[in-house]
Amino acid sequence: MRSLVDLIGFWCITLALVGAAFMYFVQWRQERKLGKLFASIGSMLLLVLVLFMTVPDTYDRANAQYKTETGPCYVVNNGAKARDIDIYVNDISYETRLRPDIPYGPGIEFECTITITQRLNTLVDYELRSEDGDVLFPTY
Repeated sequence: MRSLVDLIGFWCITLALVGAAFMYFVQWRQERKLGKLFASIGSMLLLVLVLFMTVPDTYDRANAQYKTETGPCYVVNNGAKARDIDIYVNDISYETRLRPDIPYGPGIEFECTITITQRLNTLVDYELRSEDGDVLFPTY
C-alpha cells in the first residue's frame, strides 16, 4: 500500500531528481566534464523510474478510481519495519501499516472488504468483519 505520506515522499524525490538533473546539466554546460553529463542522464533515468511508480497511483487517487474486493482473509505480521502487516485476501497479499486492534494471525480468519487502486492494486482501506457480519476493525 502506498499511503498518502508515501506518495508525497515520492513526489518530493521526483522534484529533487529534477533539480539534480538540471543542476548537473548546467554544470556540464559550463565545465564540459563528462561525469556531470552522466550524472544528469542518471538523474533523468531515476526520475523516469520514480514517475512510473508514482503517477498511476496518484491519478487513481485523484480521480477516485478504486475497486473493491471481498472475501475470506487473514492478517499476519511479516516482520518488516516499513510495512509490517500483510492482509491476504483470496490468497493475494496486500501490505499495510495500519495494525488492527483485535487479535490476528494466520489461524484467525475474517471476512474482508478491501479498497484498492485500479492500476497498481495498492491497498487504500480495509475492513475486517466476523463470520456473523459484525465490523471488527475498519480503516475508513
